[in-house]
Amino acid sequence: MARQFQFTPGQIDLLGFGTHRDSLVPGLAIEVLSSGKKRWRYRRQIPRTRIIATLFGGLYPAVTIAAAREWADGLNHQVEAGIDPREVTRNERRRAEMTVAKAHGLYMVAVREGRSSRAKRPNKPRTIKEKLEIYERDIAPKLAKANIYEVTERDLIRLVEAKGRKAKIRANRLAAELKVFFGWAASLRGLEVGLETDPSLRLGDLRFPETARSRKLDLMEIRWFLRAVVDEERDFQRGMILWLLTAARISEVAQARGAELVGDIWTIPETRAKNSCAHSIALGPWGRSLMRTNHEWVFPAPRAHGPRNNSVWYKARDRVWARMEELAGHAIERFTPHDFRRTARSNTKRLKVDFETAEAMLNHVKKGMERTYDRYEMEDEKRAWFITWEREVAKIAIDAGVADALGVPDYNAETRAKAYAINFSLPKRAGAHPALDVRPLEARAVPVLAVTRAEIVFAREPGRPPLSEPVDLPPG
Repeated sequence: MARQFQFTPGQIDLLGFGTHRDSLVPGLAIEVLSSGKKRWRYRRQIPRTRIIATLFGGLYPAVTIAAAREWADGLNHQVEAGIDPREVTRNERRRAEMTVAKAHGLYMVAVREGRSSRAKRPNKPRTIKEKLEIYERDIAPKLAKANIYEVTERDLIRLVEAKGRKAKIRANRLAAELKVFFGWAASLRGLEVGLETDPSLRLGDLRFPETARSRKLDLMEIRWFLRAVVDEERDFQRGMILWLLTAARISEVAQARGAELVGDIWTIPETRAKNSCAHSIALGPWGRSLMRTNHEWVFPAPRAHGPRNNSVWYKARDRVWARMEELAGHAIERFTPHDFRRTARSNTKRLKVDFETAEAMLNHVKKGMERTYDRYEMEDEKRAWFITWEREVAKIAIDAGVADALGVPDYNAETRAKAYAINFSLPKRAGAHPALDVRPLEARAVPVLAVTRAEIVFAREPGRPPLSEPVDLPPG
């Protein structure tokens, strides 16, 4: 049994092997180890439980008698309140280790499982990707190593304001994501983090004004664009023309896989579509030639496995934009890849395309009850539109004199008049009908003499003589 007495430095120096309790502070004792070292120990049963809490408080004399008693007094307050001090210690250690990076890792698990918001449904792959991009680009460089419990509202305000000085729309997206992340950490959904207060609560007041984009390219700008894109590397040339022909988003084009093209149909899978609805695009001969690839990716990165990233496409856009201004002889308003979607959509009325087809062409989903009950996919109507639009753009390329440089096919070859052979099978008996067979005329090695005249005999009616009428046939 441990001896109990009031600790003094002189008495502690004389202590032998064993455990010795302090008479002034309940639970506090000093252990003399076999090595001769003296270690502070706290051991006490939590009231109304069978739990005995044991903790160690460092070595004497590094931890003095006064410091040890102060440490034990704090533990006694917890024990007498029914709190296990070991749990308090574990929570303190967990809090000290809970950086923003660690908390964000837990948050992304909740995002994938659908526990990050009140909606409680799994997020789309595109949403998950965007959240990670915002974190890695805007949050991690400044806050990743910070303790999340020490992040203040002022820290978040500085982060959003700094972003707003360069890109206002992205600053709004950053503020929205910070609100979701810290809101989750401070809610019951984020108990793994257990943030007591939400520092992002007022970030919505920082929202920068946004103006809806209305930029579209007119027909003359399309002409300049096609002339300017001629000087681009072939992959960039192909991809940028596909922005225009398909009205697809930049990521949908840039990350396209060769397997997505089957015949003349390019299908953007639901995992890559913004609205998680697969989208089929009928390609004409020009579009098919632009999508053709022997690689896994339609636009593979030259030095890494995978597609080219979006940043290189924007640099290509900048080069084309500069050439367009040279061709025009004046400044041209900046355009984005997304503006090609607006350009295609804005030409639907001019090309006599109805509203529903125009919306389906952009993969916009139907709304309300129509979305629930009208499941018609409008694939035939979309096909007609995409082919019409491709021919329209091809016509502009031909007029601009860049059709050959851009690989525009000869559409007239498909509709050029063909020769046909017409064969009659004349009846061998009265009452039978003549047969007519029309087929494309095939090339023959041996010339065939054309029939220039034939006689069709109609069935004789009772009381009337047979009627014969000559019929002239053209040669061939």
